Order: sequence, then structure tokens, then C-alpha cells
Amino acid sequence: MVGLVKGQHKLGEVVIQATSDGELTVRAIVESELEHASGGGRAYCWPSLDTDIDAGDTRLFIKNTSDKFLVLSRAIFTSSNVACKWSIGIGSESTTPTGTSVTAVNMNQQFTNTTEAYLAYDDETAVADAPILFQVATPLALDSRPYPLDGVILGKNHYIQINQETESTSGQVVVFGHFEDELI
Repeated sequence: MVGLVKGQHKLGEVVIQATSDGELTVRAIVESELEHASGGGRAYCWPSLDTDIDAGDTRLFIKNTSDKFLVLSRAIFTSSNVACKWSIGIGSESTTPTGTSVTAVNMNQQFTNTTEAYLAYDDETAVADAPILFQVATPLALDSRPYPLDGVILGKNHYIQINQETESTSGQVVVFGHFEDELI
């Protein structure tokens, strides 16, 4: 015998067919946290500039000044004319960052405003180096490497600092993340 399960959906009542054993036939769609947040306009990317900075300078600095958590997903590192080494650290120093301002880009273009508070700078030079979590290498000139940032969560007034340790004529990093009210 086949049964019916009724439920409510934002578009009205939903009826799902069940087998005599009570099994439901469903279709599942798997999406990443970033994709889910993007649907609600809460996902952003922060692209650094592609300019020449001194070895050891901060290529990208992002500080969460929102009351929400900033959950980072991944970064893409791109070298220039030489292989590069990058140091990634997180910190919470209270110094005021300086450099060239970086504007977050909402990954869902239906949302035009950045509603969360953050500070982001390219070629940042005022904040002392944060404790290093890990290092990434782009071993070839003009190489681009994605790197997961799973587990990197910035609370209010915490930051991620990405230093380009190798001198090159340019280089770029893009960080992807989203804001969450609470963590599960």
C-alpha cells in the first residue's frame, strides 16, 4: 500500500508519496556552505590588487568588525614572474591597519550592498605579523593555486593576514567567505 505524507512549503501544501514500509522517495541537492550563504546574499570575495609589493608585506588583510562570524571557505593564490611563498596567519591585535582599501564583492549580484562590517586592505603595513597558521607555495611563475580555509572562522575584531614572502613583480590572492549569525 502506498501512503501520502503532507507537508507545508512556502509555495503551499506538498504531498510526498511513501511506500507501504514508510519509505519516502526524495531528491537531494547538496550545496556548500558558501553556495547556501550566497543564495541569501551573505557570501563575499575579497580580491587583492595585482601589484608589486615588498617581500614579506601583507598582500591581503581582512578584519571582521561585524557582530556576526566570518566563515572563510578558500583562497586562490596567484604568483607572478617567480614562484612565491605565502604565509597565512590570524590575529586580534587592536592596531589600525593601513594600505590600499579592498572592497568585498557580493557573490550574489542580486544583492548590491555589503551589509556586514569589515576592514580589508592590500599591501597592509601597519599591523605586526600574526602567528602563522600555515604556508602555501605557488611553485611556478604565473601559477594559480586554490587552498581550502576550512575551519578558519573570524569572530568580531579578528583578522586573517596573508603575507607574500617572496619578492615578485606582482601577485594576487582572493579570499572567499560568508557571514553567519551563529555557528552550529
